[in-house]
Amino acid sequence: MTEKPRLRVDHIGIAVENLEEAREHFSKLLGASPSPVEEVPSEGVRVSFFDLGGCRLELLEAMTPESPIKKFLDQGRTGVHHVALALDGGDLGTLHADLASRGMPVLGPGPRAGSEGSQIFFVHPKATSGVLLEFSQKGGTK
Repeated sequence: MTEKPRLRVDHIGIAVENLEEAREHFSKLLGASPSPVEEVPSEGVRVSFFDLGGCRLELLEAMTPESPIKKFLDQGRTGVHHVALALDGGDLGTLHADLASRGMPVLGPGPRAGSEGSQIFFVHPKATSGVLLEFSQKGGTK
C-alpha cells in the first residue's frame, strides 16, 4: 500500500448475553441513549451503540449458535470482544490485501457487510497480542 492508511479508533465491541438488559444497564451507567438495535446477518449478531463523543461502545448479542459472539461467550469469556479501527480515506479492500500480503492473519477473503452500512474485516488476535482488531469503512470501499 503506497499511501499510509488514516486510522482512528471507532468503537470497542462488548459481548453480552442479553442485549436488552445490557442496553438498559449501560444507559443508566452512561446517562445516554443507545442507538436502535440492528441485526448484522453476516456476523450473526444484534448490535447497539452508545456514542461517547469520538469513540463508541458497541454491545453485541449472538443471533445464532454459529456466531463468533456465541463462541466467545461459550468459552467463558465476557466483556471486551474487539477494538474497531475506522479507515478514513483510502480503500478497505486494498488495506485487507496489503495486510494479507505481509503475512497478517486477516479473517475472510475480503471486506464484508457490517453494521450501519459499513464494510469490515478482522485480523486474528494471534497477531495483535490477543486483541481482535476490526477494520471498518463507512459506505463500503471507496
